[in-house]
Amino acid sequence: MAMGCVMRVKQIEEDINIKEDRSSVLIQKLIAKCEKPHTIGETLIIPAVKEIINTTVPTQKNVTASIPLSNSSVSTRIDEMAKDIEDKLCDGLKPTGFSLQLDETILRDHEALLLAYVRCVNSSHEVIEEFLFAEQLEVDTKGSTIYKTVEQFFIHKGIQLSNVIACTTDGAPSMVGCHRGFIAHLKREVPDIFTIHCVIHRLYLAAKRHSDRLHSTLQVVIKAVTEIKAHSLNDLIFRHPCHENEEEFELL
Repeated sequence: MAMGCVMRVKQIEEDINIKEDRSSVLIQKLIAKCEKPHTIGETLIIPAVKEIINTTVPTQKNVTASIPLSNSSVSTRIDEMAKDIEDKLCDGLKPTGFSLQLDETILRDHEALLLAYVRCVNSSHEVIEEFLFAEQLEVDTKGSTIYKTVEQFFIHKGIQLSNVIACTTDGAPSMVGCHRGFIAHLKREVPDIFTIHCVIHRLYLAAKRHSDRLHSTLQVVIKAVTEIKAHSLNDLIFRHPCHENEEEFELL
């Protein structure tokens, strides 16, 4: 009977540990979704939960003591979740064709990043669009460097470049240059790939000949976008009303 009691206590302790670990995972997932600092678990969430418990259920004061929400725990768990999501996405891209969208951007500290998105049909026959990766361009932003970055990522993940059936980029020379641009390097590997760039620019060229009204409207749009993106202060001013109006997007 004593042995049975000991086993029952151990089972209860294991159940409690499972609940606490599950609580930790769910809270860390919320932190990741809200894009909050990893320290918010220790500095705000745990103290807030303690206050709620002490006020409403004083007998359960120690319930938060064993929930791991330290900066390192949250950071590690979010990295694990991100890797799991990335691996599942890459596994889904290995047997099927998909379209690729690339954009190279410079951050405020002059760090160059290459962003990639994919669009494909999943196993449920639904068209999905997902963020694939953000890779730092260490040396330069030339077309060959961009191509090597994409190629190395695909090799590392075991995805064939021939699975890319379409590619979209902006109109930068490093992307669309006919000899040294990224698209030129990609077409040498995947000759039949469909490529397109800068939809607004194509609309502008089409409207220039067929619609004076649309042409003048697009001139205003392009001029406004160029003026906002040319200066970080203008970009900041543009974001402010978007944020106040709770717009879904705040960047052009």
